[in-house]
Amino acid sequence: MNIWDKAQSIQIQTSENIQSGFDIGFDKKIPTETREELCRFIRWVESNYRIPITLWVDFEYKHYLVSRKGKRVGYLFYWSDFSEYPVFNNPDDIPEIRLPVRTEHSTMKEILYSFIEAISDYYAWICNELHEGSTTNESDNEEVLQRYLNSI
Repeated sequence: MNIWDKAQSIQIQTSENIQSGFDIGFDKKIPTETREELCRFIRWVESNYRIPITLWVDFEYKHYLVSRKGKRVGYLFYWSDFSEYPVFNNPDDIPEIRLPVRTEHSTMKEILYSFIEAISDYYAWICNELHEGSTTNESDNEEVLQRYLNSI
């Protein structure tokens, strides 16, 4: 089962100060049309899937990011690890995605795919299936990308 679909049935307890949905930040250098396409995708995700715990996303005007191990990556996902999930009430426990956005070197489809991979990590985290070194399922990510592209 696709992790996006699986995560929809997971019940997470949050306090009133933890909102659902995305909290987005854009680097000012990102072109307006790119921002608009990313916002269109975010609205589609929020219309079709639950984001039960705020997901902070920072879109950065870069070609790539560098992981702690010095490897070039298409996104970074930061999360707090729990053996079992508590009631989420601390904003410091909220997951965060950093995603490089440079359409000069990547197509919008490639940027969306990286964003989908990062959201897949978020959903694996929601399902308590994320651990250091885990990877997302490429066919699941492609399926979500096709769902979105078929909807526009």
